[in-house]
Amino acid sequence: MNNGQFVDRRSGQDRRSLSDLESGSERRSGFDRRRSNTLDGSVFGFATPGDYRPESPLATREGSALTGIPSLPFPASNREFLAGLGSVLTELVSGFYDASMDPKLWPELLGKMRDAVHADSAAVMSHDFEQGRGQLDHTVSIDAMFVTAYRDFYSRQNVYLQEAENFGQPGVVFTNTQLAESAKVLDTDFYRYWLRPQNLFHHLIGILDAQGSQVTLLTFARAREKGAFWEDDIELLFRLLPHLRQGLRAGHLFRRVQDVERILLDTLDVMPMGIALLGCSGTVIAANRAARDIIDTDDALYLGSSGLGLKLPAGRFRFRDFLAGTLGEPRNEASGELHTFSVPREDGRRPITLLVMPVKDRTQRRADRDPVAVLFIGDPERPVDIDPRQLVRLYTLSRAEARVAVLLARGLRLEQCAQHLGLTYETVRKHLKQIFSKTGTDRQAELIRTLTSGPAGLRL
Repeated sequence: MNNGQFVDRRSGQDRRSLSDLESGSERRSGFDRRRSNTLDGSVFGFATPGDYRPESPLATREGSALTGIPSLPFPASNREFLAGLGSVLTELVSGFYDASMDPKLWPELLGKMRDAVHADSAAVMSHDFEQGRGQLDHTVSIDAMFVTAYRDFYSRQNVYLQEAENFGQPGVVFTNTQLAESAKVLDTDFYRYWLRPQNLFHHLIGILDAQGSQVTLLTFARAREKGAFWEDDIELLFRLLPHLRQGLRAGHLFRRVQDVERILLDTLDVMPMGIALLGCSGTVIAANRAARDIIDTDDALYLGSSGLGLKLPAGRFRFRDFLAGTLGEPRNEASGELHTFSVPREDGRRPITLLVMPVKDRTQRRADRDPVAVLFIGDPERPVDIDPRQLVRLYTLSRAEARVAVLLARGLRLEQCAQHLGLTYETVRKHLKQIFSKTGTDRQAELIRTLTSGPAGLRL
């Protein structure tokens, strides 16, 4: 303590007068972190106790956050600090995008951010104020035991997350002293049993996202003896938050699209009909299990360097050429732009039927991997594969009745079903009557349509 200057050691806030500050310097950094008339706490999106201005429409109660504050000019010392921010921003934002799609990247990214703000630990955490609990989604320098303990118990005890109104605006930055008095924190179980065993005290908290009662926060913490976070650390987080939020949201959106795509492809795999997505050059961009089986095993279709094609008596037919011609045709509402084919086969087998449906997006893209049409493939020679267990669940059929229903769906007659199952014809007829009653049908053709068009026909 020199020349009457005073520093509040508990909060880490410098309570010296402006004139005292102008004659002092901060030794912990390589440059001057002093305040000036053009830079105060409000530029970070929060208000320090000395910044409370009742006449301002942006002011709130002492110690709470301020939002919507415009950027202010920086003095020379801060411009020096921000000189290298561009490269940091690019790396961290791209890192947030990548990590949101690949969780394995979070530790490295959070480690870089931890070091950038001179913290001992870092975490992306979520909290639901309606439920009063949350969890640490991604962490660095926090032991797994404490991560579990936080989720199971201490998230409810987090003294900094007790007032939901403080966390409604993304982009706002808080320090721990703005959210709770240090003396009160020291007297809580949250500090005694969760923070202190990790040698953590000072916090820097940024709001990444807020949706209803749920918030996503980027938090940093460091030891009590290291003092409060410096202004340039707070400023860095404040400047980064909007960009990090965009990177996080973009990554989440892309991952959600990927998840939906994966689910849709998995769903198509259980369909009994072959379905394939074709590109401009006739390539098969995606195909469900039935389509892959037909293309791989049937001589009528082939997949070569020129894409998918058909072997016809008159010669080979390439979908690439067909699609190139149909894409240039005017829209035909009468036909719905659908094209059908019947492909004859040798050995007396029934023809394969094909239906080509152009996609709705009729832009002028012509890249090979651009999807242009959906191909539906029907093979009447493929056996109807119905799981009798599904019939038991769906229609409460007995096991014997389900076995009879499966054979009927495959096209067998009653006498053939009796012979296949080793039952008498009359027994099979009795089973059929019970099947009619339980499925709400009264004819064999109606029964088969019900079985093959419902969920029982899916290849689960």
